[in-house]
Amino acid sequence: MQNNALESTLLSLLAQPLRMDEIRRALPETGKQELKQAIDRLLADGLITKNKKNRFAVSAHYGCVTGTYLATERAFGFVAPDTAEGNPKPDDLFIPPNAAGGAWHGDRVLVKLSERKNGRGRSEGTVIRVLSRAGGELTGALCRRGNQYYVQPVSKKYPEIMIDRHDLGPAQVGDRVAVSVTHYGDDRLAPRGVVQADLGEDGTMQASIAAILRENGVYEEFPADVLAQADAIPQEVPAADCAGRLDLRDRLVFTIDGDDAKDFDDAVSLEPLENGHYLLGVHIADVSHYVTPASPLDGEAFRRGTSVYYPGHVVPMLPFALSHGICSLNPGVDRLAFSALMEMDRDGRRYGAKFAKSVIRSGARMTYRKVNDILDGDAALRTEYAPLVETLEQMNRLAQALYKRRIERGALELEIPETAIAVDADGQPTGIAFRSRGDSEKLIEEFMLAANEAVAEFMCKRDNPTVYRVHENPDPDKLRVFAQFARPFGYRIDPGKPQDTAQFQAVLRGAKNDPRQRILPMLLLRSLARARYAEECLGHYGLKAKFYLHFTSPIRRYPDLVAHRMLQKALDGAEFTNADHTACEEAASQSTNREQAADNCERDIDKLFIAAYMKQFIGEEFDAEVSGVQAFGVFAALENGCEGLIRVELLAGDYYQYDEQHMTMQGRHTGKRFTVGMPIRVRLIAASEVTGQIDFAPADGTLPQAGLPPQNVEPADALPRGNRAQRRRAGRGHAARKGKKPPTRKRR
Repeated sequence: MQNNALESTLLSLLAQPLRMDEIRRALPETGKQELKQAIDRLLADGLITKNKKNRFAVSAHYGCVTGTYLATERAFGFVAPDTAEGNPKPDDLFIPPNAAGGAWHGDRVLVKLSERKNGRGRSEGTVIRVLSRAGGELTGALCRRGNQYYVQPVSKKYPEIMIDRHDLGPAQVGDRVAVSVTHYGDDRLAPRGVVQADLGEDGTMQASIAAILRENGVYEEFPADVLAQADAIPQEVPAADCAGRLDLRDRLVFTIDGDDAKDFDDAVSLEPLENGHYLLGVHIADVSHYVTPASPLDGEAFRRGTSVYYPGHVVPMLPFALSHGICSLNPGVDRLAFSALMEMDRDGRRYGAKFAKSVIRSGARMTYRKVNDILDGDAALRTEYAPLVETLEQMNRLAQALYKRRIERGALELEIPETAIAVDADGQPTGIAFRSRGDSEKLIEEFMLAANEAVAEFMCKRDNPTVYRVHENPDPDKLRVFAQFARPFGYRIDPGKPQDTAQFQAVLRGAKNDPRQRILPMLLLRSLARARYAEECLGHYGLKAKFYLHFTSPIRRYPDLVAHRMLQKALDGAEFTNADHTACEEAASQSTNREQAADNCERDIDKLFIAAYMKQFIGEEFDAEVSGVQAFGVFAALENGCEGLIRVELLAGDYYQYDEQHMTMQGRHTGKRFTVGMPIRVRLIAASEVTGQIDFAPADGTLPQAGLPPQNVEPADALPRGNRAQRRRAGRGHAARKGKKPPTRKRR
């Protein structure tokens, strides 16, 4: 009996409590050692529990649940219960003081439910066992008290960690350090640890950046064997490597990227066909030719999962010898590529697709700015790039047709403004603005989407293993929250019909033309599921695509690299093995986790840069709108994307109470309310480039303006903080915006 089959059998058997001898009699053909190991695994995972009478049963029978412990900066905490995929998320459990059972923030725990409820009606519980620790490393300030050294973690959710003086390494008191936890503390001993890295002087932005990267498992330096393998790769394509490939060096192929992009992993081409159709070519750097399975490069790329971008800097997935060298589709040089060649009619219908390893020679390194200007009629640029103008215009028309078809099938046009932070040569922020998207950016997006869909359809219809990009249907409960926000603006959203995306498209269209509604696309985004990677082809809800994967960025995303390998194996007619399926499953899980870590890094580091830039405006007033409401205060967002907190104690003129169910802050006496989307005038009172915290106060004690939507909105649940759209950037083309006043959003 396989392990997973045995464990499933045990879970069914232990719906009622049984002693070990009773379990053995029920499973006489199972070896004693095999049975013991299976039970130990289920106990360790918290799926079953043993009571004081040595009877085993599923944990639910004993009133126990598993989940993730969420510490607070006060004595109590919460546990987010585990949920099966597709099931609604239950409410968090309240863990009262002294009931955490030694759990730290992020640990997976087993909780015994009690019959009590806290003051807000939440179920209570007690942690009875820590099933697994979230991670053994934290960052904090190295301090000294008498002869004793200790690390004070940045977050007060964690306790002090004692350090023996022999375990300090080169760190000095006052430095920010990374410490590995060797003992989590008990009734006799305090938590202890060993300093693993000195991140710089505590209280500096540089140390904070290093800490954020370290906390998310992002490391700048590559292992020596990885660098050695990368450096051994020739930086020119030898003639032998071109043999047997589709030779496209005589075709008009070029790249389009940001102004300051350093690596170019995709190029495009477009040729008219005799039947009136187009042959659209999307040519992707053939990273799989250089990064082979089980090599040091492959192991490190798997571990990193993705490149990480923050203002003026990149932590690449692959060493620069590849990402900026031989795998970058630089103009005028031969490069190995994997090409998707798709026959399209003028209305964007795909009639066929061919995939082949190729060799290309990019004819130009175009930028989004230049292409936008050419398409807008810039005479000088149209003369300079005359050989490309006709092709660019044809590309633009095809891209518009592809976009139209995508919207017609129900795709969501979630163009959430993305904040671009400009930095100078020293890495200091010089401006904040929303990144604009012109025709060229949309052109590349549509062509990449077309290639991704074509490859996914090819692999799925042949039942070949690969890594898909999936986006599942949203939770109806979250859609109910959004529906209540949208109702005052005249929208009638049916949360029970998530597949009817036309109702959401109507909201997005309306929000484009009404400044009062500009918060709605962000609220809709928060209501949707998070996209992830999977071995199964589950479709992409937001794109309304039945088949979808990531094929177009193997320099900076590991799942794209796996997709290239599996596609080539399919084209070769090779037989797929169980090892291929396992590799895809593991790559999907790892890539999803690393993408989340990269997003965390980029979001948190961006906050530091935004705070550093805004610091010069302390004391000034700005127009803003409420972007979130919590018990501790109101979040306000400026027109340049900067978000800060108005602490509840600064809301003068009344006693304000937080309504979690309706997500409002309401004055007890005046009845005035703060709700998401409400305009407000604020004054900047603090900005820290060390923590990323920005604090506002109501300007001159001003309260919300009366009579403006959505004051009568009564949403069902609080929305989470963190309102950034997911983004994966190949380059950062920031336009520095200098001057005393912060930049404002351009209306579109």
